[in-house]
Amino acid sequence: MVPHGKTDRIGLMAEKALKEAVKKALAEHRRLGVPAVFMKDGKIVYLMPNGKVVEKQPVRKSTKKI
Repeated sequence: MVPHGKTDRIGLMAEKALKEAVKKALAEHRRLGVPAVFMKDGKIVYLMPNGKVVEKQPVRKSTKKI
């Protein structure tokens, strides 16, 4: 069994690492100009690169001609 104080420290370290990973992922989405997808109140929402949150799936802009 791990002592209580040590599990608290490990939990805090894990939380810090997860927050940093989310921060980096959101920055990457903004840099690429693509929305990040989340669940909010049981619904799928899209965080657009400009910071706006929308529930309707954004239209993809294709760079390839068919």
